[in-house]
Amino acid sequence: MRAAVVGERLLIGLFAITLLWVPLPLGSNRLWASSLLAALLLTLLLALLVLRCLARPAAPATAPRHAAAWWPLGLLAAYAAVVTGQVTLPADTLHALFAPGPDGGCWISVDPFATRHYLLKTLGFAAAFMLVLLLATSAARVQALLLLLLLSGVSQTALAVAWHGAPAGFSNLLIDAVSDTRARGSFANPDHLANYMVLCFAAGLALILAQGGLGTPAAVGWRQGLADLLRFVQSPRMLVRVLLVVVVIGLVMTHSRMGNAAFFIALLVVGLLCVQRSRALRRMAIWLVASVLVIDLVVIGQWVGLDRVVDRLSATSAVATTDSLGLEAERPAWREETLGERLRAAGDALAMLAVRPLAGFGGGTFHVAFPPFKGSEHRLGFYDHAHNDYVEIAADTGLPGLLLLLLVVATTAWRALRLLGRDDDPLARGVAAGVLMAIVCVALHSLVDFCLQISANALTFTVLLALPWCTPLPAAPHPRRTTHDRSPLPPVARRRRRPAEP
Repeated sequence: MRAAVVGERLLIGLFAITLLWVPLPLGSNRLWASSLLAALLLTLLLALLVLRCLARPAAPATAPRHAAAWWPLGLLAAYAAVVTGQVTLPADTLHALFAPGPDGGCWISVDPFATRHYLLKTLGFAAAFMLVLLLATSAARVQALLLLLLLSGVSQTALAVAWHGAPAGFSNLLIDAVSDTRARGSFANPDHLANYMVLCFAAGLALILAQGGLGTPAAVGWRQGLADLLRFVQSPRMLVRVLLVVVVIGLVMTHSRMGNAAFFIALLVVGLLCVQRSRALRRMAIWLVASVLVIDLVVIGQWVGLDRVVDRLSATSAVATTDSLGLEAERPAWREETLGERLRAAGDALAMLAVRPLAGFGGGTFHVAFPPFKGSEHRLGFYDHAHNDYVEIAADTGLPGLLLLLLVVATTAWRALRLLGRDDDPLARGVAAGVLMAIVCVALHSLVDFCLQISANALTFTVLLALPWCTPLPAAPHPRRTTHDRSPLPPVARRRRRPAEP
C-alpha cells in the first residue's frame, strides 16, 4: 500500500511538471511538442490505472459523480477515432462527402497523417481530463492544482517582461524572443498568450474564492472591518491576490483586443452570477470585481499599456474602407485589422461545411482543405487556421464533432452553475466561479481566434473543465410529507400496527 501511495505521488508530480512545461515550447504548437505532450498524458493515465489495479483499493464513495462527465467525453473521443484515418468506401457512395483515394475508394481525411496526429492530441486531452478526475480527490489537491496554474501564468508574465526588450534574433532554447511592443511570453502569438493568461486568472479566481474570498470588512463597525482587513493582508489570500495582479499585468501587456475584452466581459458575467446564485459570494464577488477593475486594470494597467489596448479597440472597425469604385482600399501599415478582415477566412470556410457537413475534411487538415474555398474577390495569403474555433472544428470534424465538444462544455457549465449555489462548501463555489469565467472567456475569444488549436491553451482549458466534476453536488432535499401522512412510523410499521385493546 505504501508503494502505491508513493507511486501516485510521483505521478502527481509528473502531471504537475507537464502542466508547467506545456506553454514553454511556443505553447506546444509544434508537431513534436504536441506529440510528446499527448504521449506523456496517455502514459501517465495508463500508469495510474495499472497502479490502481495492482493496489486494488476500495472504490471511493464519490466515484459516481464522475459518470456524468464520462459519456460526453467518451463520445467525443470515440467520434474522433471513427472519423480518423483511412475508411474505405465504394467510389460511387457519398462521393460528394469524401475525397477520392488512390485505390478507387474514398478517404475521410484529406491528410490522414495530420488527422492521426489530431486524434493523438484528442486522446491526450481526454487522458488529462481523466487524470484530474482520478488524482484531484481532495480539497488540498484541487487547491494545489489551481495554485500551479496560477504560478504558470505568473511565470509567463516574468518571461514577457524579461524578453519584452530582447534584441532582434535573440533565442533561448526552443523559443525565439521577438522584440515587439506586444508581450508574447513563450507563445508565438500575443493573442494566444492573452487567452492563456485569462485561463490562469480563472484558476486564481477559483483559488481565492475557495479560501474564503477577500476578507472585506462587513457592516459591523469600522474597528471590526479594519481588523478583518488586517487579517486579510497577513493571510495567504493576500499572496494570491498579488499573483492575480501580476497575471493581469501580463494580460494587458499583450495588447490583445479580444483577450482583454473577453476578460472584462467574463469578469462582469461571473460577478453577476455570483451575486444572483450565491449568497455567500455576493459581497466577495462585488469587492473582487471592483478591485480588479479599479486596481488591476485602471491603476496598474495604465503603467503597462492599457491605453494601447483602448487605442487598438477604438481603431477597430467592422468593415474595411472602400474607394469611389467600391473596391477595397489598400490598407496602410498602421491601420488595425478590421473585424471583417479577421473573419474573412471563417466566412469562406463555411462553404466547407456545405461540402462535408457530417465527417468534415479530417482533424488538423484545415490548412490543406481550405485553399480551394478561398474567395477570389479579395487578397488572401496562406491560412493555417480559420481564426474562428467554431468554424475550424466543424470544418475538420463535421458538425457532430462540434456539437459533441459543445456538449462537454455545456454539461460542465450546468454543473458549475449548480455548484455555485453551494453555500456550505467554499471550494465548490470557488471552482464553479473560476470555471464559468474560463468558459465565458474561451467562448468569446474563440469567435475571432484559434486559441483552442494551441495545445497549451486547450490542455489548461481541459483541466479547468474537469474540476467541477471533482466536487460532489449538494444532496437533494428529502420530499416533505403530506398532510395525509403525519405518522412518524415508516409505512411498513404502520401497516403492522394492531388496534389497541378496548
